[in-house]
Amino acid sequence: MDIKGFLDVIISGGPAMWALLVLSVVAVAIVIERLLFFATQHSDSRGLLRQIGERIAADDLPGAIAVCRSEKGMLPKILEFGLQRGEKNRADITDALSIALMENLNSLERNLGVIGTIAVIAPFVGLFGTVLGIIRAFQDIALKGNSTPAVVAAGVSEALITTAAGLFVAVIAVIFFNYFKTRIKGYNQEMIVASNQLAEMLHFHNTGAAIPTDLYQPAK
Repeated sequence: MDIKGFLDVIISGGPAMWALLVLSVVAVAIVIERLLFFATQHSDSRGLLRQIGERIAADDLPGAIAVCRSEKGMLPKILEFGLQRGEKNRADITDALSIALMENLNSLERNLGVIGTIAVIAPFVGLFGTVLGIIRAFQDIALKGNSTPAVVAAGVSEALITTAAGLFVAVIAVIFFNYFKTRIKGYNQEMIVASNQLAEMLHFHNTGAAIPTDLYQPAK
């Protein structure tokens, strides 16, 4: 279908098709923004913890903070927040890490509700457009006095395009909504585990005990 044909379909679909077009543009913009956001997040939490743990074991908290500042994403910032309170007791460190996690949770879920809303309303917008299209088709038939099956079928098929478009937008929105939900759940769990491991390392450091290497070394 060329651009002219695409525009003809949108125009013939009426307000519902224009609404679906707007919803599609919004959904695509959010999907791109979320994909770029997750691409900027740190993907090797074990490697980051290993670097931090080695510096904590060497009694080099400023060096551990420098490691966090050299990395991108939310996890390094959260761990840095805990390291800056590294001399406090374990409860204070854990509370600081929990606050940092909660503050960053909104960033993970930003605009996700919009995609979910689009997934829900897009089929109804398409159905509404179909109903209006069928009504308009039968009105044209009544005015023109031509009610052959071919004419009726042409009008109905044109109206049903909006239903198909609404379902298409909804399916794509649901796919990405579930994908981002899964990414958020996994990343949130990863941040919680990393934060707890950092709290453990700082606790051993503050009590003068040797930090168990299994807290920051990759599993063999």
